[in-house]
Amino acid sequence: MKLPVVSRTGATRTDEKTYEVTGTLNPDSTGTYEDAGEHNGKRYYQRAGNGWFIWWDNIAAWWISTVLGVKGASYWGRTDPDIAGPYSAFGGASGEATVTEI
Repeated sequence: MKLPVVSRTGATRTDEKTYEVTGTLNPDSTGTYEDAGEHNGKRYYQRAGNGWFIWWDNIAAWWISTVLGVKGASYWGRTDPDIAGPYSAFGGASGEATVTEI
């Protein structure tokens, strides 16, 4: 059972999750991603200490990119309502990213 925590907005939440991005990725987007707020009606996550994000596009896919809501030049995507699982590389990115809840 998760204990209530205070989110960045000051609201008490019990559903905040943390995810890990793994893989041999270029550029390196691996690391721990923490709940950072809401975007397009779903929670989004930011890598600790850096500007990588995992976010929902409000259509059919999750994305990993350096700018919230913008795919950019190098990014990964997953067409699935579930955030966890394999992500394919697009643009200048290479390697398969895997997102898992920790």
